Amino acid sequence: MGEAGQLDALERAVEGTLAEGSLEFDGDEAVLHIERSFIATTSWLAGGGAGGVALLLVGAVLSITGFQDEARWALTPGAALLGLVLGFLLLWRFTRLAELWSGLELRFADRTLVHRRTRIPFSELRPEHLVWKNGRFFRSLHVRHPSLRKQLAGFFRSEERQAAEFQRRLWALISAPDLPGVLAHGGGLTPVQRWIVAAGAPYGAINGFRVDRLGTARGDDAAGDRRTAHELLQDPWGAYDLEQLLGAVNWLVQDGHRADFSQDAHLASRPPDAQEEYGTLLREVDALIAGDQLEPPFVERLIELVRVRYGDEGGSYARLVPPLLRDEPGADASEEGAELALFLHQLFNDRNHAAEELHRLKTLADPALRANVGRFLIWDYGRALMLYRWGHMVGWLTEEYCWDRMLPLALDIQRRYSSWRDMATCYLQGRLLWSGGGGTAQAEYERLIEELATDPRSPWNLVPWDLELARDWP
Repeated sequence: MGEAGQLDALERAVEGTLAEGSLEFDGDEAVLHIERSFIATTSWLAGGGAGGVALLLVGAVLSITGFQDEARWALTPGAALLGLVLGFLLLWRFTRLAELWSGLELRFADRTLVHRRTRIPFSELRPEHLVWKNGRFFRSLHVRHPSLRKQLAGFFRSEERQAAEFQRRLWALISAPDLPGVLAHGGGLTPVQRWIVAAGAPYGAINGFRVDRLGTARGDDAAGDRRTAHELLQDPWGAYDLEQLLGAVNWLVQDGHRADFSQDAHLASRPPDAQEEYGTLLREVDALIAGDQLEPPFVERLIELVRVRYGDEGGSYARLVPPLLRDEPGADASEEGAELALFLHQLFNDRNHAAEELHRLKTLADPALRANVGRFLIWDYGRALMLYRWGHMVGWLTEEYCWDRMLPLALDIQRRYSSWRDMATCYLQGRLLWSGGGGTAQAEYERLIEELATDPRSPWNLVPWDLELARDWP
């Protein structure tokens, strides 16, 4: 199938035609709604309207030529016909009359044609059940099945090419043996591109973004996606321009929260008395910062906290505290200086950091979780993939740039895990540690992960985990 996929091709086949207004595809539910409109009665309305106008013209001519009595015989029925047509149109437009003609639904996920209580599996439909009915000005496609006889779409006679294309595309969808594969093409992605987007699906989906495309949703939702992407880039990521966005991505890829997780795992593996000493110092320093009590002995207690935090290397880290507090040039140039600067930034600026770190230490008391701490790359990489998507949505990054940078991340993810489930488990564990206990949002993440794992239309079920990840787009 081409880039846009069979479903998009079906929609394109009716663009600009008489049938366009009666078709609506719900991409989220994979349902094609075929609404009943007055297209089916257009010929009757047109005939009635034309007859009414003709009678009025005849009556007008007779009246002008002096045949007043004869004119009334033409004017009265002519006005009545036009009144009936106008009345029907007004009733259709402003009342619930249209609801008397319920529409059809083609449910591609269930492979079923539905009309009211009638359900016809696609497997029972044959090409001969799709029948054209031709008139002088219109032609309409009908389903003629023993259980159902309904119109599907109506076209002008001049739209014969589009009508034939619509029938061909529709039958291709109905007869397709692999509907999940068809639906996978809805966003115009190649298999490898779908895999890449799928790797970042949890972070995208939890924020309300589709997981079948790189950019925004279509139509009216596009502006909302761009606005939300802007807002999320600014808060919580602090990215107000391209440079800040790329800085956030680079941090996630190079270090991310994995560095904090590893340090916390090291702390959690220490003897209980050492953990208690660190916890006491952390609470004390956090309380001093919260109370803005930065005079002595604050610096001494902070230095002691750093010394205990970094264990055997604590002395070298502790010596960096004064120059970092004085913001001396080059104080954060070394690897140790950069790591300590980040810790101090979190300690001073995030009022929840101390409590969250203490909860991480408690969570990491589980030896099994502590042993798994090196596998939380997906927590950082999954969000980096979504940052690239948001950068594209707001117009900072081109599509080509994003795919070129996202593919290496996807390869690293695939090498690190054995399946979508394995990746998802580590993602949830990473989120649990990052949040300092999960909170109520953890349950929402778990529910979302379960949906991605079980929904047949989920990208995790549309592309295999072991897909060969090599560039497959032009």
